[in-house]
Amino acid sequence: MENEFSFIKNKLRPLTFGKKEARELSDDCALFPNINNLVVSVDSSIEGVHVPLGTDISVQARRSILRALSDLATFGSKPLCVFSSVNIPKSFSNKGFDKIADGFRKALIEYDIFLAGGDTTSYPGPPIFTITALGNNGAKKVGRNGAKKGDLIVVSGEIGDSFIGLQLLQNNNLKVSFEEDKVLINKFLIPNPRIEIGKIIVNYATSIIDISDGLLADLDHICKNSNVGAEVYIKDIPFSKGAQKYISSNIFNHIALITGGDDYELLYTVDPKDIKKIDDSSSIIGQITDECGLNLYSHNNELIDTSEKFMGYKHF
Repeated sequence: MENEFSFIKNKLRPLTFGKKEARELSDDCALFPNINNLVVSVDSSIEGVHVPLGTDISVQARRSILRALSDLATFGSKPLCVFSSVNIPKSFSNKGFDKIADGFRKALIEYDIFLAGGDTTSYPGPPIFTITALGNNGAKKVGRNGAKKGDLIVVSGEIGDSFIGLQLLQNNNLKVSFEEDKVLINKFLIPNPRIEIGKIIVNYATSIIDISDGLLADLDHICKNSNVGAEVYIKDIPFSKGAQKYISSNIFNHIALITGGDDYELLYTVDPKDIKKIDDSSSIIGQITDECGLNLYSHNNELIDTSEKFMGYKHF
């Protein structure tokens, strides 16, 4: 197996793209003399937990960076670079190192960022990628605690595709297939952090979060941090054509899709006076109330009991 230092020199050092801050990965730290409103986030991805066992290691590497970048979008930050802590099985092959570098490269080039440093360890377990993402020009006034009564609840993009994609990857005996299946799978494997729309939203949103644990769970985070409640209407939640086919076939229901997680869309609240600022790709799905708790309404505007429902992904 290729040793740690040759892996860094031959595979990872080229991913610094010559940026002086990374110091050719020869030191234990990177140096950033001038960063305006630095934003930092860290995320871990474990094979068998965050992705199915056997997922291509190149896909795991790429996905780990994309997931970490999604957090930067909630501050309207421009991604700058990432640090990677990679834990690999002792049985890892040299071909695997090439795949990790290839997965990293695809994500780095896509967002015009670079690898600034990290750590690599071999141990008797599954691959683990821990990515620390840095961004600049972060907005100071947004977060999860600014929602207030009367604010509109808005979500970017469509919800539930990634959840269905994961079920397809896990071969959960769905007994049906549709032409959109490949798109749904890619929604899970290759997240699309909403960096550009985040830069716009932070100028008028009162609170914001990215949807990783599930729409309901992450909305609950906003509510609890803001000491407010929420009313959400399933009829207003955007679902893709592929997701609607699985709903119509009674394979999945709406609740499963809005609690499944891994959407990496932005969920945010807006003062009604700023309604015209909401972009065409986003949808208003409810409003903030002053009574704590989350009320979910069906297509017939009937209240759904969420007290016993699994709101979303729980890490432990």
